[in-house]
Amino acid sequence: MAGKPHFEVYREGMKPGGQRSLSNAFLAGSLTDGQWRWRLVGGNGEPMAHGESYPDKDSMMRTIVIIANLGGAEILEVNG
Repeated sequence: MAGKPHFEVYREGMKPGGQRSLSNAFLAGSLTDGQWRWRLVGGNGEPMAHGESYPDKDSMMRTIVIIANLGGAEILEVNG
């Protein structure tokens, strides 16, 4: 049975609890190292969408709330 879509939030290059991830050690010193990111994961566990990096968690969370409440957003096809 499939699960529900959900948002995952994380700090780039960090494990939960604030420890540096060895697998992401190559990010150390990058412009986005330690910044916050989100991804929307479908009920099947596959990523559906992701966002840019945010310097603080509050900014990222405001964006997630806006996206989660878009229900009736218009879809526009654009060139480019």
